[in-house]
Amino acid sequence: MARRKSPKQKQGGGNEWLTTYGDMVTLLLTFFVLLFSFSTIDAQKWQSLVYALTGGGSSILEGGNSIDSSSDVGNELNVDDIYELIPRNNKEYKDLEQDNSIDQASDEFVKLYISIGEFLDEKGIPGEVKISEAHTEILLRFKDSVLFDTGEAEIKDEAKEVLDGISQVLKKFDDQIDMIRIDGHADIRPINTRLYPTNWELSAKRAVNVVRYFSEKQGMEPSKLSAAAYGEHYPIDDSKTAEGLARNRRVEIFIVRVMQPTEIVEPE
Repeated sequence: MARRKSPKQKQGGGNEWLTTYGDMVTLLLTFFVLLFSFSTIDAQKWQSLVYALTGGGSSILEGGNSIDSSSDVGNELNVDDIYELIPRNNKEYKDLEQDNSIDQASDEFVKLYISIGEFLDEKGIPGEVKISEAHTEILLRFKDSVLFDTGEAEIKDEAKEVLDGISQVLKKFDDQIDMIRIDGHADIRPINTRLYPTNWELSAKRAVNVVRYFSEKQGMEPSKLSAAAYGEHYPIDDSKTAEGLARNRRVEIFIVRVMQPTEIVEPE
């Protein structure tokens, strides 16, 4: 009797594992590409972009250029291409650029504040001149004795060295400064001389003399300078003590930073 041959077992294909391996590699590659793309997109810009793309109907932004679905952009459009399609004169696009400008302007203004403080420390007069800083302003408050003799408006010789140093610092940061206002103040004691019949004249002349010194002696831009006089009507100390009166006799220098367009609030 002839021996019956057992059926041959099918041998697995040697290349079948490549299919699974290829799928896995493709998924991993896609995953890392997505991670990379998200890591290079600024979150704030991405949110603005999404708002722009979803809030303007068929166009990217209101008044912008629409994207034709039949154009060559198709599926090859990436994030960089989208930014290129956003009109440069659009408010949303400008806001993204100006945010960085505001931060940079604020940083430079802080550097100006620090530089003035360092100069005052070097001169050894930080107690005679108070300095403070807000978001858009720097205030220098001089005791009147630093700059002037009692009842006089002529700048003392030793005070000119202080004004010289401050003006040199201000000129280094001129592009960050919009305006410099010098305010003159007096105490409540009346004055009645030929040159200064009242405290109005005395405080005004002191402020004007500082403005003229900055402009004529130091060559600072006159269009950025202004003077104001308040007489005895804006005291910072209500006490009638000698110390309180001395605090009210003062000259103040307000340094105002250049405002970026997005910081300016238009009246409604």
